[in-house]
Amino acid sequence: MGLYINNNKYPDVFKNQEKIPEPNQKLVRIDNLTEIIDEQQQANVSLINSINEIKNQFLNQEVVQASHWDKVTNQLNELTISNQSHKEYEELIIDLLKTQEELQKQLAEKIRKQEEFQTEVFTRLEQQEALTEKIFRQVNHIRSILFERTNYLAEKIDEGYKMTSSYVYNLMTGSDQPITFYLMNNKKQKNK
Repeated sequence: MGLYINNNKYPDVFKNQEKIPEPNQKLVRIDNLTEIIDEQQQANVSLINSINEIKNQFLNQEVVQASHWDKVTNQLNELTISNQSHKEYEELIIDLLKTQEELQKQLAEKIRKQEEFQTEVFTRLEQQEALTEKIFRQVNHIRSILFERTNYLAEKIDEGYKMTSSYVYNLMTGSDQPITFYLMNNKKQKNK
């Protein structure tokens, strides 16, 4: 909602023709709840980035594996078609097996790294869950304090009202009897 200026009665109120220097804020007050929410938002962004990174690594790994298997398949097809000698065929198979073994080691290493990353993600999720639980407890604590203060203020207002009404009644009637006594007499007379 924009600022309302009443041009008929007060045309110059809230008008400034000069440029306001920035920043014009001298004091920033941050409470614990705001900091906790900011930390949780940062944790959420970090978690999303980590999940996207895992996804990209997985997709890249799939492409690399497909490329390697294509190479192996092409080499085997070339061997069959060219009908090379048995010795060359064995040497090539040994080389391919070494390459498959290296690929397995690389894949095992990448899987290990991925498992470590997943463990880190689970740790972050547990931390976020603990943070959420902490916020929940703090909100419940604030709620109980507000309830207690509200009851206390209601009692004080009720006491003040009774004292004020008795005082006003005494001023108006000149009687020293409390207003409750007067109300009880009126009730008895109406019942008769």
